[in-house]
Amino acid sequence: MAEEGTIAQPFEFATWELHTKQRGFWSQAFRRLIRNRLAVIAAVILLVVASVGIAAEFVDVVQRHDPAEQQYRNTNAAPSGEYWLGTDTLGRDVWARVLEGTVFSLKIGFGAESIVLLIGITVGLMAALGTRWSDGILMRFTDLAYAFPDLLAIILFRQILIGRDWPILGTGDPQLPGMPGSLLVTILAISFVSWVTIARLVRGQMLSLKQLDYVTAATAIGASRWRIVRVHMLPNTLSTVIVAVTFGIPTRIFAEASLAFIGLGVPPPAASLGTLITDGYDNLQSNNLLVIWPAIMVATLMLCFTFLGDGLRDALDPRTRK
Repeated sequence: MAEEGTIAQPFEFATWELHTKQRGFWSQAFRRLIRNRLAVIAAVILLVVASVGIAAEFVDVVQRHDPAEQQYRNTNAAPSGEYWLGTDTLGRDVWARVLEGTVFSLKIGFGAESIVLLIGITVGLMAALGTRWSDGILMRFTDLAYAFPDLLAIILFRQILIGRDWPILGTGDPQLPGMPGSLLVTILAISFVSWVTIARLVRGQMLSLKQLDYVTAATAIGASRWRIVRVHMLPNTLSTVIVAVTFGIPTRIFAEASLAFIGLGVPPPAASLGTLITDGYDNLQSNNLLVIWPAIMVATLMLCFTFLGDGLRDALDPRTRK
């Protein structure tokens, strides 16, 4: 019992000291982040956009009009007090549709990136902590997924998933746009081909961390593999993963916009920013505002996530400590 006590106490003290250093690292990173004005402004804009978009689904004052309501007497109306961004060729309120499209695109971005994160971390951990044989198989499979064209793979997965009765997804039938499958199928199709970067990143980080002294010391004193991964390795991988996720969300939004441009976006009357741009492009000569407003929103989201990602990368990089 005495020998067990002499082993446990230093380990518990080392774990407490490690947690203290980690808390200090995150607090310093936060202070560096808030000193980055572009990153703070980008985060505030994203928060405001998301809050307004979500509030529009519950508060009529924000959305003002039903995005699917057609007013044929007010087609292609200019911006006014009644229609803040004007109306489209069917008399629908562009403001309401842009808000709906923003929420839809953010759902796709965050939803797809969450699945990408789950798959990527799982594959990366299994490759780094498994045997050399399992690492080789997983990495060759990852290389195969990386070599396949993303857009073609998304279209392939989407066609496999859509139009079938899935227990969770719903029907996914383009003729039934109200079913949840129209959103979830798009999210799954994008995420199934986008996990490779996270998997490689996690694997590389884990392989480098396995060689460090504190991981070797934890193994020598009898810590389980799961405890080593949970306490010592995953927290030191989070900073890199967070930055990758921040850059990944706008990439998923842009992927959905690319699908919409070739006619494989969400079916009407639902709208994403990609489908709004596509619909507006078809009426570019009669009303170019139908393209400009959703394009401005897409550009705003892309720039904000980029600035926030740059700020997080600088804040979480130990070499930037002052």
